[in-house]
Amino acid sequence: MPDKVRVRIFIDFWNLQINWNDYHHNLTATPPKIPWKELPAILTSEACKGQPFKFSGCHVYASIDPSSPKDKGLNKWLHHTLVSYTGYSIDVKERKQRKPIRCQEENCKTLVERCPACNEPLRGTVEKGVDAAIITDLLSMAFDDNYDIGILISGDADYAPAVEYIQKKTDKQIIQAFFKAHGDVLRNKCWDHIFFDDFMAKLVPLPPTTQ
Repeated sequence: MPDKVRVRIFIDFWNLQINWNDYHHNLTATPPKIPWKELPAILTSEACKGQPFKFSGCHVYASIDPSSPKDKGLNKWLHHTLVSYTGYSIDVKERKQRKPIRCQEENCKTLVERCPACNEPLRGTVEKGVDAAIITDLLSMAFDDNYDIGILISGDADYAPAVEYIQKKTDKQIIQAFFKAHGDVLRNKCWDHIFFDDFMAKLVPLPPTTQ
């Protein structure tokens, strides 16, 4: 490897956000915001463990429901705020409508359109394309020699075969950054791992105590 290892970060947005919220819900009623602007510097420092490094970019992969007003706001934030932070690039996919829900009894197959408890319409979407985009970039950037260390923020086991292949065919190292309670299948295929749990105080500093 060169004198300074080149580090790229790959973030599965919803996988991180959902597990971030779950982690903090056990500690506080309102989860703190992810410190997106500071995140790359903290992650690269933790992952490189003292060796000199060069931050080469942070890639965020997200999905939105175009029919959701809340997701429209998220999409605007991703494309106008997050992408403005140093080194960030954004890849956003539109979620697709879930297939209609039907009773599974052979002689029924009735379409279930409303919640039986609250009678609200059942609306659902599925994420399409995010996994493929992350795997494609991990592979292509490894074989194009665009990084030495890839930090993968996800607990999704679907990435494990790609990680294993990259490390078998190249000299690249993939380091998982995630939470202790999740992602062990992927973790076991990565070169190394770091836990958000262990450096959470750097991500979300505690307020000063008053005497």
